[in-house]
Amino acid sequence: MTIKYRTILLDANGTLLGEEDPWAFEKRFAAAVADYGIQASPESVRTAILPLVEPFIAIKNSGGRASSDEQYRLTFTWFYRSLLGALDGQHASAGFGSHMDIADCLYERFILREGFLPPYREVPDTLMKLKNRGLRLGILSNYPTHLEDVLRLHGIHHYFNFFVVSSVVGLEKPDPAIFNLAIQRAGSPVEQILYVGDDPDDDLRGARQVGLEIVLIDRLDRMTGVDCPRISLLSDLLSFV
Repeated sequence: MTIKYRTILLDANGTLLGEEDPWAFEKRFAAAVADYGIQASPESVRTAILPLVEPFIAIKNSGGRASSDEQYRLTFTWFYRSLLGALDGQHASAGFGSHMDIADCLYERFILREGFLPPYREVPDTLMKLKNRGLRLGILSNYPTHLEDVLRLHGIHHYFNFFVVSSVVGLEKPDPAIFNLAIQRAGSPVEQILYVGDDPDDDLRGARQVGLEIVLIDRLDRMTGVDCPRISLLSDLLSFV
């Protein structure tokens, strides 16, 4: 039998880890800012996010978003501060001198204390089945340095043979250099590696630049028009390998 793939490379957030509820972030953010006297609904948080999409893409394209813990913090405190400004109308909040203070607190809360997002419900069983087929599994993710701790906490770290994490290696997707590093660590020819991610820019564009085959996971069926296979759940990947 011809072996098509020997290694599966997987993104983390949105691919392995995340909330089943598509409104989870908006609900958590609205609840968190209420602690600082800012009243917001999940709907208003989502509305406030829309003008930030293009500036966030510009930060992504600059390559200065996730190559270190410091960059990761700067990126997300900017994002939280911008949301706070939109929701609070630039008014001071009780007990805090500025939105920067609150943004720092939100980073500590969301990314460091509560940021250990769980695996999607089908992920542990799918990883086990992939390993049972004799495949090597690797992580390729833009993430702070505590990603391996997150995977240990949720009992799925042991499924992976290697980890390429942006803030650890000083590179970030979609830079071809981080993909090439992952290919090197995979120990398989590039044509025997399949990459799985959820971002048409970071994942699809990055993978294509280095000749990796890719499957995009599109849990909410939003990625129309992408030129690659799409799956709805990680378990759908089993039919590809």
